[in-house]
Amino acid sequence: MGAMDAFTVRAGTVDEALRVEAGIPEFGGARSPEQYAQRLAGTPHLVLVAESGGELVGYKVGYEERPEIFYSWLGGVVPAWRRRGVAAALRVAQEQWARDRGYRSVEVKTMNRFPAMLHLLVAAGYRVVGVEGRDEAAKIRFARPLADRIGEG
Repeated sequence: MGAMDAFTVRAGTVDEALRVEAGIPEFGGARSPEQYAQRLAGTPHLVLVAESGGELVGYKVGYEERPEIFYSWLGGVVPAWRRRGVAAALRVAQEQWARDRGYRSVEVKTMNRFPAMLHLLVAAGYRVVGVEGRDEAAKIRFARPLADRIGEG
């Protein structure tokens, strides 16, 4: 990676997440601030963003689903920054945050029509724990136990 590929991951805001989400073509536009507020209100949550030179290039949002389970709700990387480790860095930061707060696992849903995300999750040690539907719109739920250190579990 060259200097132009450098990025940092940090805690972000819902507004920043919405700005990144608007640049991810697969989502067909960003959700509303009200959708975020409804999902995140009253529950422990984390908004992470990745940025490079002041440009937001990725995001990941999750919240407590149950006391031992942290649910990774939304995330993505803008097309120009894919395949540069941004998604993996966001995932690792989210997992570490959840582990530090006592969560036992991280769960996430994706759709069968997103093969890159399916591959990323399997490669990172996530396992299928449920499937809703049977076609390209099928939602597949994955879980990854959080061990004491990243890379275990």
